[in-house]
Amino acid sequence: MNRFILILCLFISPQLVSLSAQAHSPLLSSSPADGEQVSPAPASLKMEFKSAARLVKLALMQDSTSTSINLDGTFAMQESLEHSIPLPVLDAGAYKVKWRAMGEDGHVIKGEFGFTISE
Repeated sequence: MNRFILILCLFISPQLVSLSAQAHSPLLSSSPADGEQVSPAPASLKMEFKSAARLVKLALMQDSTSTSINLDGTFAMQESLEHSIPLPVLDAGAYKVKWRAMGEDGHVIKGEFGFTISE
């Protein structure tokens, strides 16, 4: 009986892992990209997900001071593969973006990335 359960677990486990990996909607790319140095400052922040996602929370901070920068919240809860968030005029320096999104399947995903604006 124990052998049967072990064999059953070995057979089912890879399929469950595969299904759970497909269920999430990871961030495929951002512009600016993580670690990218840009000039001039971008007018918008672009995020592309593997499948449609709703941005639940998005925070932009100056990395050196952790000062939060106000963003137009119209992007919130809009379901899309690609999101384009208008940015205010940004000074030269390092910035960090922290985000949280909900995939089509209801799973919450989160991440962060940073970029630098050169003078």
